[in-house]
Amino acid sequence: METTSSSPPEDPTVAQPPDPTAYPPVGPVKVTFVPGATPQFTFKPNTVRVKGGPKTVVLIQNPPATWDFVTAKVKDDPFDQFSSSVHGKTLHIDDALRDPDLEAYSYNITVKLDGTEYTSPDPHIVNDPP
Repeated sequence: METTSSSPPEDPTVAQPPDPTAYPPVGPVKVTFVPGATPQFTFKPNTVRVKGGPKTVVLIQNPPATWDFVTAKVKDDPFDQFSSSVHGKTLHIDDALRDPDLEAYSYNITVKLDGTEYTSPDPHIVNDPP
């Protein structure tokens, strides 16, 4: 009798090890979100520099919280170089660094708390090609 085994499904609430084929990480960017505060979101640092080749900008909750990352959207991306994905309590923004010029890009993140989604203001990713 032949048997097969498969890996158990990944638990989305547990941070997974990095994908070895993914871009090298930059960051982390520490994100705080408090819906009743002004401002609701803080990013430390507010600007991240991606230098020398494709990278993944990693955003983490600081401190760990009950809200969840939903997505990130980079504005005015004419080279279609950015994508995002959620990995447990972290958010990855993959930057393929296709823009040949030094350029700052604004992005928004969306988080969910108790079924309500909130979208951040504009922190920045600065592409600095080699």
